Amino acid sequence: MRPIVFVATVLIASTLTAATWKEYRQPELGFLVEFPGDPAASMGRYHTGLVQSATAHIFSFKDDQTLYVATVVDLLDRKEEGATLLGEAESNLTMLGEVASISISRVTPGAAAVYGQFITIDCRSGRAGGQRGADTSRTWFKDMTGAECPDRSRLVANVFFTRGRLYFIQGINLPGAEDSLLSPAAMRFANSLSFLGGNAGRGAANPPR
Repeated sequence: MRPIVFVATVLIASTLTAATWKEYRQPELGFLVEFPGDPAASMGRYHTGLVQSATAHIFSFKDDQTLYVATVVDLLDRKEEGATLLGEAESNLTMLGEVASISISRVTPGAAAVYGQFITIDCRSGRAGGQRGADTSRTWFKDMTGAECPDRSRLVANVFFTRGRLYFIQGINLPGAEDSLLSPAAMRFANSLSFLGGNAGRGAANPPR
């Protein structure tokens, strides 16, 4: 059995190294992430029950198997509402489908640590039981990412609020690709976030436990 395990490990490693992952820095927005290619930049709108309208900075890249989207929402006049706004963002994400896991995530160790939520969701257009809010959440998601979360895709999202901004670092394993739900690329992207400057300093996101 050992040779089989070895082959599987090599295949996973090859998947990650086939792309040229590079740091993409946005000092004016206070963060960096790693993309496996050059991302496109665009603007979107963040609109929720608690936020009437806010600017969303969107950076995205797509390959055959995965969509990578980093969204930063400007909420500089609401710095004291971080816990509430982060909680609403988590709730909206869970409306996209079936929640596979939710755990605490962290960027930067020690006293400068920033804590957020790491969420994994299997996207479904008609959420089980027809729960209210699913259609609204899908519109919200497209407005702030410029993308859909297609049925049978898996979304992994690292979400933080710090210094008056919401950060959504999201990898979507697209349906139809072989072993798409198990692809490590989306996980790597979601955990590649670092914060720049300010009290947060710099430190990569810790994987969920």
